[in-house]
Amino acid sequence: MKGTLVIVAAILLLVLSFLLFTNINPCARAYSNAKVSAADIIGPTLKVLGAPARAVQYVFDSYFNLIGVKEKNAELRKKMESLQVESQKLPELERENQRLRSLLKLTEQKHNSMIAARVIGEDVVNWFKCIIIDKGKDQGVREKMPVITPAGVVGQAVEVSRWHSKVMIINDTNSAIDAYVSGKQTRGIIEGTGQTTLKMKYVRKNDEIEVGDKLITSGKDGIYPKGMAIGLVIVVNKNSPGLFAEVEVMPYNNFRKLDEVLVVKR
Repeated sequence: MKGTLVIVAAILLLVLSFLLFTNINPCARAYSNAKVSAADIIGPTLKVLGAPARAVQYVFDSYFNLIGVKEKNAELRKKMESLQVESQKLPELERENQRLRSLLKLTEQKHNSMIAARVIGEDVVNWFKCIIIDKGKDQGVREKMPVITPAGVVGQAVEVSRWHSKVMIINDTNSAIDAYVSGKQTRGIIEGTGQTTLKMKYVRKNDEIEVGDKLITSGKDGIYPKGMAIGLVIVVNKNSPGLFAEVEVMPYNNFRKLDEVLVVKR
């Protein structure tokens, strides 16, 4: 009996070895087939079950990506706004440089005869239309000294303290300047109206004057030197009642935008 069992065991061992060496493994094939079948069945199921998780992951990824994009956009927007501010400063700096160069040119032409000053405010208390400059008695400013820019006449100093001065501008109703029409013999008095424009009084209807004429100081009022630019004639009405024509003048200076001026020493 024992010998039979040994023989049977030996035979089974030989058969198993043969199958292994010849790659014929029914068990392995059966396992492989079963695994493939299970994968075919379980794969789609896992895919369906995993869809919500993938969707949630996609939402989180999109959310964090969106936050990153918003942060980058905000940073880029700040940089762009900063560049826009800087680009807006450049034209103003260029205009300021031009004004300063013009003032420097005038002061060089008339050395020691002008005092450069900066406009630091407006007098809104009194009835007079005045600006305030940062130069006063200590810098040589005196009352009734003319104040100009390279464009033309601004006004005259009316109140002078140690470090500051008040300048009545020419469109104040108390201002009066003896003036000529440039290149002509026509003469009149430029008076302020309290508004943007000036008026030229005492111009006779038969005097030579027309729209576009330039007006300059005559030097005969004892305040403004001769030949300083005042403004441009914009209206001439010779059909008005009386002996004199109605003449409106636009000053060369924009008194709301004055930054630097020159005080002319007398």
